[in-house]
Amino acid sequence: MTENVDRYKEVLKEEKDILEKVLSAQQFVRKSINDKDWTGLMKFMSEVNILMDKFNRLDEEREALAGNIASDDSESAAMLTEVRGLLVKCRAENKALSDYINITRNFVKGIIDNALPQSKAKVYSRNGNIVQSQPHSVVLNALL
Repeated sequence: MTENVDRYKEVLKEEKDILEKVLSAQQFVRKSINDKDWTGLMKFMSEVNILMDKFNRLDEEREALAGNIASDDSESAAMLTEVRGLLVKCRAENKALSDYINITRNFVKGIIDNALPQSKAKVYSRNGNIVQSQPHSVVLNALL
């Protein structure tokens, strides 16, 4: 029984370490996006993915061990609360990053749609025929 408790605590400590590394890598992901360093972004994203795969495996093990742990173990409960807090921070960082990407994508899409209206998606008539919008004239102010 004590070896289950010890292993449970080890798993929680490993999960905490992994989440701290993920939070650190997420900061570099945000910095890479702001600096438009796409190779750095890919490096850190792959690092985050590898770390989260490890975390998921450990979390499954923790869930299996949790059934054998007494619920009155305050040290384990405190460690679990800390891990959950770090997990919430990671999710908040992911949400913020996702929102930033969506806002930027919609902004760029709006500019492209306004600049090139003919590049919009195809529209179909009731009969199933493609209705092409007529290209708009473009006037360039140029000195010859």
